[in-house]
Amino acid sequence: MRWRTVLLQYCFLLVTCLLTALEAVPIDIDKTKVKNVHPVDSAKIEPPDTGLYYDEYLKQVIDVLETDNHFREKLQKADIEEIKATSDLEHYDKTRHEEFKKYEMMKEHERREYLKTLNEEKRKEEESKFEEMKKKHENHPKVNHPGSKDQLKEVWEETDGLDPNDFDPKTFFKLHDVNNDGFLDEQELEALFTKELEKVYDPKNEEDDMIEMEEERLRMREHVMNEVDSNKDRLVTLDEFLKATEKKEFLEPDNWETLDQQQVFTEEELKEYESLISLQENELKKKADELQKQKEELQRQHDQLEAQKLEYHQVIQQMEQRKLQQEISPSGPGRDSKFEPLI
Repeated sequence: MRWRTVLLQYCFLLVTCLLTALEAVPIDIDKTKVKNVHPVDSAKIEPPDTGLYYDEYLKQVIDVLETDNHFREKLQKADIEEIKATSDLEHYDKTRHEEFKKYEMMKEHERREYLKTLNEEKRKEEESKFEEMKKKHENHPKVNHPGSKDQLKEVWEETDGLDPNDFDPKTFFKLHDVNNDGFLDEQELEALFTKELEKVYDPKNEEDDMIEMEEERLRMREHVMNEVDSNKDRLVTLDEFLKATEKKEFLEPDNWETLDQQQVFTEEELKEYESLISLQENELKKKADELQKQKEELQRQHDQLEAQKLEYHQVIQQMEQRKLQQEISPSGPGRDSKFEPLI
């Protein structure tokens, strides 16, 4: 009887947690809710076993919930939120690109402003150094096209330590589906590009910018997603992955152009950005002037209060001195003592 009571308590706790999760706003995308995906062999991917006596009972409860129409309706509503989450992620990527562009324009703006402070000789030296570092950065091994057979085989050989002659796309997918959920998500995809990025970027080199490296990683991931993710849910299934390996682009890809081979911004965009910076600097200068005036006014008021305070203390001291003089003056020197005669 005691065990049955405990089981009922656990069942109640599970149902409560499930309902709470369904009512909450979804934060992460549940990658198991993807339509038109071939089911993964349950013999290969088993749900984690807690090792506790009620583990099988919890599975039975989940089976019952999955057949409940009300539960399915909640799942459908959750899919709508997932679509919103996907849209948010796309907006986030766009914002990252815009911020990177501003970062690159700011770098060039500051470089040009610094050159203006130098004399002609120093300016030529600085320009020469800049061109030299630019050439050093561009001098790197060939970068394989992201998602191509050559790129994946390089990961297979150098990261996974396997024979390139034994390359198998299905095995590769399972090796890099780190959490074994049947999908390659964005983080798992980005991890595949590390070897390619290391050809171009080294944190020890002055000429290599690690912020640019992360922009390059984002570009690679977006490219592969556009090529492979057919239903645009930002997840790559095994079926999508295998279909992509059958395309001509997988075997004979175009050359991949890295950031150093592209123009991140135009001269017109830079001028427009510099105008915006100038306006912002003017606004900041106005605010700084206003704050300085406020500071001076506060200092004047402070000095005035200090002067009033000093004057007040002086008046108090004078009053105390007068009071003291009045107390000691009747018996003080210079006064004649009067004695009554004795009779």
